[in-house]
Amino acid sequence: MIKFLLLGYSLFAFSMARSTHIDSTKIKNPSIAWKLSLIPGLGQIYNEKYVKSGLFISAGTYAFLKRNEFSKFGKIGKRNTFTWWLFGLYVWGMLDAYVDAHLS
Repeated sequence: MIKFLLLGYSLFAFSMARSTHIDSTKIKNPSIAWKLSLIPGLGQIYNEKYVKSGLFISAGTYAFLKRNEFSKFGKIGKRNTFTWWLFGLYVWGMLDAYVDAHLS
């Protein structure tokens, strides 16, 4: 019984794998996505991930504004925390755009 289930599953898997078609116009270049990500959000826009782009831009803007707010009041610890968050978001955005382009 198990042999027939495995055979049926294998045939189904092979039939589904053969029917996939890759549209070459949708493939993105990872080096372009990485270079565009030097400006936060542009790499995600290049990969047509508009919601993700908006999230990266808004999170980066929030971290930048909070960093400046704490800098004005002399709260150096909080300022440094938001500076690291800003740096982390920046690097994460570049890596995310690069990986998304590879996965296209």
